[in-house]
Amino acid sequence: MTSLLEQVLRELTRDARLSAAEIASTLDADEAEVAAALAEAEERNIILGRGAKINWETLGLSTVYAVVEVTVEPQPNVGYNSVARRIARFDEVQTVYFVSGAYDLLVMIAADNMRGISDFVGERLATMSGVKGTTTRVLMRRYKEDGVYIDSDLQGERQRVVF
Repeated sequence: MTSLLEQVLRELTRDARLSAAEIASTLDADEAEVAAALAEAEERNIILGRGAKINWETLGLSTVYAVVEVTVEPQPNVGYNSVARRIARFDEVQTVYFVSGAYDLLVMIAADNMRGISDFVGERLATMSGVKGTTTRVLMRRYKEDGVYIDSDLQGERQRVVF
């Protein structure tokens, strides 16, 4: 990866709203080169999507988030991949990770309410072929997600590092 492309991607990761001109200004680079780097990254599927972190509670809307630890029966010739890919296709599923430890997959889900979480886990996820068991943990409050502060009281405050 070129040095410019890496720098452009780091800026975009920090704030997906940035335009090529804004990134170029921040990096003191040529705007056309930044635009070309972005186009190349999209063409090569390095940039998989752009999104926004939304604090729905400020609009009076709520979303319930849960983390589900899933134990899987590995499938012949494909291991955990087949089950993980089937789980990833559900609309409720935000993230799927293959992890080490006491369970096999970490699945992050979202629904409009607790009933949606319950219905998804109990009726669709836990009953899937290849799923041996689930443990669900409902997220009570989000403070920071993907490097972005969700809790407005934390905006602009950084933890002091003391040695």
